[in-house]
Amino acid sequence: MPLGHVSLAATPSTYKPMRDFYLSVLAPLGYTLFEEKEGCYLGLQTNYNPDFWLHCGGGGSGDGDGDDMLLVDPSLTADENRKRLGVRGNTGRAHVAFNVASRRMVDVWYRNAVKSGGIPNGEPGERPQYVKGYYAAFVLDPLGNNVEAVYFCPWWMQAMKAVPGVLTVLFGVVAGHVATGYAKSAGWM
Repeated sequence: MPLGHVSLAATPSTYKPMRDFYLSVLAPLGYTLFEEKEGCYLGLQTNYNPDFWLHCGGGGSGDGDGDDMLLVDPSLTADENRKRLGVRGNTGRAHVAFNVASRRMVDVWYRNAVKSGGIPNGEPGERPQYVKGYYAAFVLDPLGNNVEAVYFCPWWMQAMKAVPGVLTVLFGVVAGHVATGYAKSAGWM
């Protein structure tokens, strides 16, 4: 069964940077505002399906005394930020991947995400260590979540996309040959 929606947590002091980041980085993927209660939650949608949510689940008073979730430091690398935030491994606090329609869209998304404050966590490129045909890019969002744009099109999917064109040409050649034979037998040629 496919995933219905994803919701990431923010806190009172991190809600606005997270909101601004996701409004910016998801716009090129066709996301628009579905619903928002300022400071509480934000729902984004594509094709009338609100599948990405940001919610303010508390977790601190926001008064800066250390009980709030820390924002990433733009002057640090992804590895340095993960260490600072106490995150182990390469994934971040949470990992969210968005499917896109082309390699070019991964590239555009990545440039926009970095321009919008995302911390580079993997430039656009083929990821053969996952599977051949997996082209992706990664950034950390303001809270250190690992956000990915991925275009997955292995060789067999590329071949399937080519089948209709090949069949059309093949059918055209066969139909032309049959029509020419018929025209000759009928004396039209």
